Amino acid sequence: MIDVKGLYKDFGSLHVLRGVSLHVDEGEIISIIGPSGSGKSTLLRSINLLEKPTFGEIWVENRLITQPDPYLHFDVIRASNTYKAMTAAGKSDEDAIREIKEGDLLKEKGFFQRKEGAAYQQLLKKIMADSFEDAYSVRRKVGMVFQHFNLFPHKTVMENMIYAPIKVNKVGKEEAIAKARSLLESVGMLAKADAYPDTLSGGQKQRVAIARTLAMEPDIVLFDEPTSALDPEMVKEVLDVIKRLAGTGMTMLLVTHEMGFAREVSDRICFLDEGVLIEDAPPAVFFSTPKSERAKTFLDKVL
Repeated sequence: MIDVKGLYKDFGSLHVLRGVSLHVDEGEIISIIGPSGSGKSTLLRSINLLEKPTFGEIWVENRLITQPDPYLHFDVIRASNTYKAMTAAGKSDEDAIREIKEGDLLKEKGFFQRKEGAAYQQLLKKIMADSFEDAYSVRRKVGMVFQHFNLFPHKTVMENMIYAPIKVNKVGKEEAIAKARSLLESVGMLAKADAYPDTLSGGQKQRVAIARTLAMEPDIVLFDEPTSALDPEMVKEVLDVIKRLAGTGMTMLLVTHEMGFAREVSDRICFLDEGVLIEDAPPAVFFSTPKSERAKTFLDKVL
């Protein structure tokens, strides 16, 4: 569902992400944890292109949504140029391919499944025009729940729910309302359908924000510290909603400081520090036997 490859993000001289690579399969729930300032939220925002990566690539559902990074395809480009030079000098296809293989110039062995010209052009087409042109439609399948809710303050809960499905997905108003009512009921907020956000508690706002994200029928949901702006007594009601969503098979990435919750719902824990993905392991492994001293120090402080 998601492939992050060699991701760097700089803000001027500040290096926030430094070569992060992450693979997420369909239905996986990944919790991203780490100290403040480690790049967790920037990683999440980059996956949805709310931040534009400095280097690296992001693939969603096998579609490239960033500009292709030539460095990541250096082996293919080099092998192609070598092949062209060899055949231009009179070598046969078989001899050129054999020498390139023996020289270990190419990591992507699929390059040799057909004649060089067709294979290389197919790769370029895949990583360039077709994929990037489709980035917008792919991003529409990635929902995001923010730390500070981001509800439209001048719209009621129901109006918040139906705005994007009608405007972006071109859903009819009656259909959008019916879907919104069902989702609001699922998060215990149907009774507040006509209320404005400023009349709701933090926990209620976040539950509406989650329902609003689901109204767009995303394949993937990104949660950016969904409970950090809540009073402690409101945290559980939001975590319960996320837990129920996790049980549906939705692909989810969750930036969180709730270690117990991360341990309970996650398939994997990704630990970031200073923009580097230091550990990627199942919860049982990460919380019991972290490999790095930095992760051990972090867990000693937060558990």
